[in-house]
Amino acid sequence: MTTSENVYQVEIATTPERLWKALTDPEDTRRYWYGALSVSDWEVGSRWVSQSEDGEVYLEGEILEIDPPRRLVHTLHVVHEAAAAAESPSRLEFEITPIGDRCRLTVTHAGRGPATIEYTSGGWETIFAGLKELLETGSVVGAAM
Repeated sequence: MTTSENVYQVEIATTPERLWKALTDPEDTRRYWYGALSVSDWEVGSRWVSQSEDGEVYLEGEILEIDPPRRLVHTLHVVHEAAAAAESPSRLEFEITPIGDRCRLTVTHAGRGPATIEYTSGGWETIFAGLKELLETGSVVGAAM
């Protein structure tokens, strides 16, 4: 059974500030998010995009909440796949919780339509594994394109 909301958690040996940078810096996201750059000015109401290095936009959204280095909320709309592009944007919430010398990243993806569920199926797990690998080892093998 599929659901329109999924919650993902990963513990990473890093600081909240470094984890925040990895979530918001295009050069970092390129390394673990299938080669895509996450681009925004990171202000409430601003546009957010996930795009290729040559500017092809895969995902877009709007920044809804931002509290560095603790919380980021934005919409997510798939724009390069027709069925998912026809659906309303979903919502992504990133929560960073320090726990000793580690951080717990909790990501809630809510409000996904069926095509967006299919599009993201299995992808978040790969992205978060790559993020963990980047921050704990300095390199990523799995999630780069």
